[in-house]
Amino acid sequence: MTQYKYLRGSQDSREAVEFDITRRGQYITTCVVDVDLLISGLKAFPCGNGDDVKLTAQQRLAILELVQAERKRITDSYPVKTCEGWQASGLSSFEDYCFPGDRVDDDMVQHFVDSVPPVLMLSFCTQGGEPYSNEVDERGASRPTYITFHDLGGGYWQFDGYCFYKENTNRYTRKSRLEERIDETQREVEAHG
Repeated sequence: MTQYKYLRGSQDSREAVEFDITRRGQYITTCVVDVDLLISGLKAFPCGNGDDVKLTAQQRLAILELVQAERKRITDSYPVKTCEGWQASGLSSFEDYCFPGDRVDDDMVQHFVDSVPPVLMLSFCTQGGEPYSNEVDERGASRPTYITFHDLGGGYWQFDGYCFYKENTNRYTRKSRLEERIDETQREVEAHG
């Protein structure tokens, strides 16, 4: 059985998984899988000896499930999501680090206020200025959603998700890119079973 090793991302390196290539019990080289490229659909990755290895569906699924478990372990270790925690997590996107219902600090909300002028900024609710997605409302109309936080007091906020203007109900319910790739790869494994 192949032993996969998760490597947390940082400012200097991308999130990756590595494993050794062996033949008849003899070490040949190490393969490094760039997680973002795997999630994007790439199936072949470089090895230390200059060769590329094309991953089987079973290998890709095992690596994706390892990444999912490691990301959950990382994000669960931050009871309050902060900008410093986000940077230390090695996760490149806010969507991978923070989930609707998570508590965040003032600095996290300020990060989004400073990035793009907010579309709504009240003492109790702040919404980022760039639409995140377009979702269908109760009337069947497509409306933009915005990253939304509401004030809990004491320097803490709750991340409400991606909500319609002046609302605090998360409207974005699709799976993450990682979850979608896991589902797709699982179907591939089952089809070639």
